[in-house]
Amino acid sequence: MNLLIVEDEIEIIQGILASVCWEDIGMDSVLYATSLEEAVRKFESWRIGIVLCDIELPDGSGLDFLEWVQEKHPKTVSMIMTCHEEFDYAKRAVALGCKDYIVKPIVYEELEEKLSGIRQALQESRDNDRYQAFGREWMKQKASREETQAFTGNKADLVGQVKAYITANLKEELRVEMLAKQFYISADYLSKVFKKEEGIGIGDYIVEERMFLARELMREGRSSVSRIAYECGYDNYSYFTKVFKKKYGVTPREYMFVSAAKKL
Repeated sequence: MNLLIVEDEIEIIQGILASVCWEDIGMDSVLYATSLEEAVRKFESWRIGIVLCDIELPDGSGLDFLEWVQEKHPKTVSMIMTCHEEFDYAKRAVALGCKDYIVKPIVYEELEEKLSGIRQALQESRDNDRYQAFGREWMKQKASREETQAFTGNKADLVGQVKAYITANLKEELRVEMLAKQFYISADYLSKVFKKEEGIGIGDYIVEERMFLARELMREGRSSVSRIAYECGYDNYSYFTKVFKKKYGVTPREYMFVSAAKKL
């Protein structure tokens, strides 16, 4: 994973480079830029996983740069450096998907700890994406097989495979009839087996999984509420808000705001 430091004072860059144990936190390469123009060029040549950016730069605002990063490279995680502790800066940074901030003069142990946490969370997210992609591909291959024989495994295996399919396809339309067709069994049989094994109906289970995914995406703070609703399989934003509030007692926007405030 590559890190880009954007800071116009070379002494600060040198201090960071010399004081953080990069191997311990799993960084492949640590790059730096002393201007926004140079930082943009780095993104053209490197795949940047994390960007550590100063707020005040000679050729523009670091916050404006983070807005560009969010638009052009949405998978890059950002962290800001600032001499300002005012909440207004932090609020805008959070809105731009910033994971954390550190106040100058920098305490290098604190910076190392925060970067390590961000790197670990980013790696876990990438691993999860790969797992879900693998699950989706496996189920596509299964569905495309020519065999139309009924499922002959035990009930626990059946339910486990149905749950895996649901997890990998939460943004898609999920109905009992469609799930049953995927496994070449009747909808009634699938409903009875699932309820007996899990103690919950398939419809309720799907809602629980979608709400769990929505909550985790909001904790990450990298997507808008409307985008999260779409990723969780809800085209109707109002209905998504209603279901989320019923589950967690607050609206999605309220939950996201509270989660963002806790990180500051």
